[in-house]
Amino acid sequence: MATPYQSIAKAALINWNELSEEEATAKIQTESVQELEGQVYAMGSIKYAVVGIAKQIGLSEEETTKFFEAAINGPENAEIFEIVREKMQGFSEEQKLGVLATIHDGWVVDNSSEKTFNKKVDRQQLRQYAPLDLIGWNEVRSDLLFLNPILSSVGVKVDESALEQAYHTRVANYMEEMKINGQDDLTTLVEQGRNYYPVLPEELETRLLPMSEIISSQMIQNWNAKDPETAQIIAARQQQMSNGGMKL
Repeated sequence: MATPYQSIAKAALINWNELSEEEATAKIQTESVQELEGQVYAMGSIKYAVVGIAKQIGLSEEETTKFFEAAINGPENAEIFEIVREKMQGFSEEQKLGVLATIHDGWVVDNSSEKTFNKKVDRQQLRQYAPLDLIGWNEVRSDLLFLNPILSSVGVKVDESALEQAYHTRVANYMEEMKINGQDDLTTLVEQGRNYYPVLPEELETRLLPMSEIISSQMIQNWNAKDPETAQIIAARQQQMSNGGMKL
């Protein structure tokens, strides 16, 4: 059996580094965490996943540290896994989304350098510097690569269909709260910078603000192409407004 880190590293090697199943298995069986990390860069997201779980179930700082260390190095029967397992009974879809939000927020902070920002400009991916509610299910789902093995280590299963449904409920509530009915509203929201997304580092906020309209356009393009449920949510809200604000 593999540790959560090894399982994550194997998936990353296959999905991102384009290794075969056999090649990835051989690597995680023979290479150290340090050697693997130089290829998959998974440690940061694992840390945020553990921190996110800790916040959801109220782990102490000491328990959080032990959980992270066991997720990285094992052993598979580490006592902390059983402690976490007990506290995660009935872990809801909303709580899983809370952990995914922590992972994504951490990614935003860790990838806020000017060099990475310029890469995101070139790739038309500035929409990724937004809260979980706006990045689309396709982006959220990709972080399950980090979360699933950690949850499995404590006996928590992920039903992707149920999680996706919960995500779109969250998106609908967010759009209602923020009064998002179209691209103009999205642009206005993004222009609020850290007032709407507090985790943004100041320098990143400064670079993003002049790009607000581009970001909102990228969000809508992503929904239309890869997250039709969110596209339908905003289309319904837009229709609602054009019908005089009648409730759906």
